[in-house]
Amino acid sequence: MQAQPIQSFQILSREEPAPATVQLTVEVNAPTTQRMFERAVRLFGKSVRVPGFRPGQAPISAVRRLIPEEQLRRAVGELMMEEFVPKALQHEQLEPYRAPRVEIERLQEGESFRFKVTVPLRPKVEPLGEYHDLRFPIPPQETTDEEVDQALESIREQMMRLQHAPDRAAQPDDRLVIAIKSLEAEDAKPNRYMVTLGKTFGELDNLLSGMREGETKEAMLTFPETFDDPELAGKTLHVAVELQRVHTPVYPNIDDAFAQSLQYTDLNEMREQLRERITAQKINYLQEQAQAQALAALRERSTVHMPEVVIEDQLREEARDFAEELQANGMTPEMFMQQSGMTQQQILEQLRERGITRLQNTYILMAIADREGIEVDEAAVDAVVRTMLETIEDPAQRVRMLEDPEFRNRVRQELRIERALQKLMAIVQNTEVGA
Repeated sequence: MQAQPIQSFQILSREEPAPATVQLTVEVNAPTTQRMFERAVRLFGKSVRVPGFRPGQAPISAVRRLIPEEQLRRAVGELMMEEFVPKALQHEQLEPYRAPRVEIERLQEGESFRFKVTVPLRPKVEPLGEYHDLRFPIPPQETTDEEVDQALESIREQMMRLQHAPDRAAQPDDRLVIAIKSLEAEDAKPNRYMVTLGKTFGELDNLLSGMREGETKEAMLTFPETFDDPELAGKTLHVAVELQRVHTPVYPNIDDAFAQSLQYTDLNEMREQLRERITAQKINYLQEQAQAQALAALRERSTVHMPEVVIEDQLREEARDFAEELQANGMTPEMFMQQSGMTQQQILEQLRERGITRLQNTYILMAIADREGIEVDEAAVDAVVRTMLETIEDPAQRVRMLEDPEFRNRVRQELRIERALQKLMAIVQNTEVGA
């Protein structure tokens, strides 16, 4: 009878400490552990110089004496992880969604080796809530003549030009160049500002109204907290205000020539295209609202199991995006905390909740794609890849992207999610073919 090989390791326990997470306690027997120590010493022997021996020729016992204990244990631990983490995962039929985390519990020569491995699994939605009964219809939208007039006026204001008006008094809506100097400090210097008369604050608007270029007035002004200059904001000061320059705004007439300057045939065509654009914006807004409502309802009806490491990765992405958004707006995290009254911990909690919501939406839509049998063919993936590659100037980077199978998989997954969302919206708005 043929002898059965002795298993070099055993699974002592299997637990699920968190959603979509499995933790294994694994023990490797003492003889195998000892062989790993000897193997590590032999590997060190290739580089450790032992007096009286050529590299790689010294006896193991001599090499062993020259290796620091902590360095040897670290090398043995790495060898053990390389061999027995994959074996334990295969034994338990686990496919990690992220890299497993390992904690060594015991590692000594002559003793069995014990470690814990925490395995994040693929997020799953169980159960996926029912969605065929959800209804968030979008009512028909129209755009009134008044709304078109407002849009025309907004465009007209954007095309405004300034004309120097040195011979008349300042009037509301004029753009004024002024200099403000504090009279409460001998060494104070005037600061210049461009302001719109009627849109600063009451005391300053009243002072400037009717002034002419070169005229100076003194007054006691209380500057609001929102004043652009932090040196003056929130303070009450005796100041001198000089009006240096008056510019009057000149607006184009809204007529056919105005429309033609913007590449329309005439004003009527411009009005109709604006009407269509405004109507489309209304519909898009309502669609976004319906989408948010449908996903919120599904989050209430579904349970999304996610490993903590996935949430942590998403939080880092949310924090990075938030920092870039602040930077784009010329703000620092400290400035944001001061203005919002939020602490750093509160901001992180808010970002974490936002990240969890996005993850839940993603995995719910993936579950819908699975249930509805939504697939993406290679032609659709190719079309998106070609479009993305057109924006890449570096030929080497384009080649890397083309040869990266993970890149194509990500594109395919994003297309499935997009089509699942389209399917969901067709259901909740009752616009499915054959509905």
